[in-house]
Amino acid sequence: MAITGSGAISFSQINDELAETSTNTLDILSAAQQFTGLLDDNTISMNEFYGLTFQAGSGTYGTRNSHAFRFVIEQDGTKKGFADGQLVDAAENDDTGLNSAAGEAVTGQSDFVDDYIDDDLTNGDTVFANASVLGAALTNLRPGGDFASGTHFMLDTTTNDIFQIDSNADVSNVVSRVPSNPSHSMTANDADEITIKITSDTIVTRDLLLYRDGTFIDNVLPTSSGSIGNTGVDTNFTYTGLSIGTSYTIGVRQANTHNSSSLVTADYSTTAASTDWSSVPGNFNMHIPDATDGFADSLISGALTATLSGTGGTTQVTCQQPTGNADLFVALSTSGDPGTGATFNSSNPTISHSSGTLHMRFKLVEPNNSSPFSAEDLTITFTNTGGSETATDDTLTINAKIVER
Repeated sequence: MAITGSGAISFSQINDELAETSTNTLDILSAAQQFTGLLDDNTISMNEFYGLTFQAGSGTYGTRNSHAFRFVIEQDGTKKGFADGQLVDAAENDDTGLNSAAGEAVTGQSDFVDDYIDDDLTNGDTVFANASVLGAALTNLRPGGDFASGTHFMLDTTTNDIFQIDSNADVSNVVSRVPSNPSHSMTANDADEITIKITSDTIVTRDLLLYRDGTFIDNVLPTSSGSIGNTGVDTNFTYTGLSIGTSYTIGVRQANTHNSSSLVTADYSTTAASTDWSSVPGNFNMHIPDATDGFADSLISGALTATLSGTGGTTQVTCQQPTGNADLFVALSTSGDPGTGATFNSSNPTISHSSGTLHMRFKLVEPNNSSPFSAEDLTITFTNTGGSETATDDTLTINAKIVER
């Protein structure tokens, strides 16, 4: 079990953690060297053992490893770290987002890290100016050293991490310069679009790369990036021009000019075909009040329209027929009013009609020697079949009547 994290620490506790007899003579330096990962800052105090577990780290006590750091230098020689907000530039080891007016550029220097894990960078590591454990001088690359007071970040190209350094040369906010893997989920879809929400840590992300079925589609900027607080950032993207009722493998990766994350994929589908009638004409009358016995008579309605939305293919308009041998016909058009001179020769014509406005006129015909009939309601049914759905049972009623003189 770990050594206590607060209060007094006894030598027996340290011996117990090292699996020694609790009453053994204890040399603090020897003990520290056995707790690999205990920082070598040229002094050892009892409180450094708080919470430690034997061999908690893999760093070698008594050694400092050389690390190559990248930071910012101005035209006048002033040194400083990357600012919070410039962390994409830091990860890319690039001066694109720096202050060109001040002549800012990226430069480098190697210093020595008393690292908890050899040749790695861990929160709590300390950066020194020399390799010797007898030298206590901290790196000059810190607030209070060559850097002004404030928040400063650097790039460690030895470990490929960015990190913050404080006035004590202690390391914090260690983040890989390689963008982390994003996650994504579908937030909306319709017949030809899928919208996804991408959630990711965008501290070092320049672009989000979007894929569909393994093919690169587009790159977009994340909602925000470049700051240490850019964790769990949501960015929306809509895939357009898709096919109806189709599953797609959607992929997203994060990238900067140094490297990119893994491609994270999921399968999402557009909606099935959907057709729907709207603005079907209201009910109306078609009455021939003065038909002439022995002669053909007819009546043509005014121009009417109905609207289809969706992805239908063929529309059929079916006219219920009146009593006797009279006929109710309809003429259809998708380009405008069919007019009174249209061909009315079917009571249930079909027309290619994928969506939009359907134009029509109805014609009530009394042939020779027909029998007049009293007013009766005739049902007109609009049916469209396309894709995988049929829109039907959207009807109007024509009240028809023929009265002879």
